[in-house]
Amino acid sequence: MMKNSQEQSINYKTTSKNEARLLETIRSEGLLTFGVDEVKALTGWKKTRVHNTLSTLTKKGHLVKIKRNTYTLENEFFEKTFEVITDAIKPSYISFWTALSYYGFTEQQVNTIQLVSTKQLKELKIGSKSITITTFKPSRFFGYDNSQGFVLAEKEKALIDSLYQLEKCGGLEEYIKCLKNGYEGLDEQKFTKYLIRFENRSLISRTGFLLEELGLAEKETLKKLKEQRSKSYVLLDPGGDEIQDHNSDWNVKINREVQQI
Repeated sequence: MMKNSQEQSINYKTTSKNEARLLETIRSEGLLTFGVDEVKALTGWKKTRVHNTLSTLTKKGHLVKIKRNTYTLENEFFEKTFEVITDAIKPSYISFWTALSYYGFTEQQVNTIQLVSTKQLKELKIGSKSITITTFKPSRFFGYDNSQGFVLAEKEKALIDSLYQLEKCGGLEEYIKCLKNGYEGLDEQKFTKYLIRFENRSLISRTGFLLEELGLAEKETLKKLKEQRSKSYVLLDPGGDEIQDHNSDWNVKINREVQQI
């Protein structure tokens, strides 16, 4: 149940006593995200009253509505954005350019929060923040952890996801910069394992070609990847220019000049 007003530590000037108590109780209970059922359990109020109170507190700016029946405290959203978003949208993990930026692989400032989920969900717009959700089949939903306090793709998986969908990391040129900046700090065995587990031979061909061309990977890694390469030719950059050359070792149609990046 809610604490009485004497236990409040925060002065909510624009709220009623009951609203202020509710906000303080949510904070003290450590609820990162919550909905009607959680608030009903805290207060004992009827659902109609809970709905109305949540709506009022959102309009007053004390709560942020993430999606239907999912709210967070206003300050929590801006101070712990990644934690809030991955708690509100399950299952999901942060990947693509957002993760690459977090790891320092790119100097680009990414304003959009990019998630991977096994569910088909619409893009969310919360204030100035956009949250995009890319759907992966369950067999490709792996390679993440929450050791940072939120669910984030591991470095290896963030790079694999990003080459798989280049448009979500700024294109091939930006991806190559990230690969150069980040590869030395990767677990190469894990990277290889994850790449093969992703089960996309064209992705293996494109990755292997880049690793060899840039001189990043060990010979044993390249050998292992060549055994799993595409049996037919694939474009290095699916959204790139006209084909300039072919690489028969990796079955890659080269339509971007890698060394000039």
